Parts: sequence; C-alpha cells; structure tokens
Amino acid sequence: MSFKFEFDEKAFKRAVGQQIEDHVKDVSRDMTRDFDRLHAEFSGRPVDEIKPALKKVWERDGGSISDPELTEYAQLISDGTRIAFEPGGAQW
Repeated sequence: MSFKFEFDEKAFKRAVGQQIEDHVKDVSRDMTRDFDRLHAEFSGRPVDEIKPALKKVWERDGGSISDPELTEYAQLISDGTRIAFEPGGAQW
C-alpha cells in the first residue's frame, strides 16, 4: 500500500492568511470600541487619571505597552482625539 501526500503551499497560505485577517479585524474592532469608551469617559481628564484605565484595556488580552506609549495614548484621549485601529494584511 502506498500513500502520496501533496502539499499546496499557496492554498495553505490563503487559508491561514484569511484566518489571520479575520482575527485581526476582530481585534481591531474590539480595541476601537474599547478606546471609544475611554474617549467618552476620559476626554478632558488628566493623563495620570487615564493611564490606569488605558493600561487595563491594553493588557486585558495579554498585550503590553511601554510607559511612553501609554502616556502618548492617554494624552490623545485627554485632548479629545478619537483613536481607531485599522487592520493590516498578513505578511508572509
């Protein structure tokens, strides 16, 4: 008995790429929604008051953010700037 296996690399990359893109879209949508909530609650408030809530959102799913980045995002929220996340394509 013989067995032959053929691997279609292009089909594999397409399938995996689609799964990655779908997940990135979901994460981008969820992060934008969370940042919209932060914007509504903290716009005009001091940066030091925003940072703990922002850090909690960022780290909820295992993400990490440096203090300078945290401060920059908090300042944007304090200034009333809306932050939206846009998904990018999978790169091989």
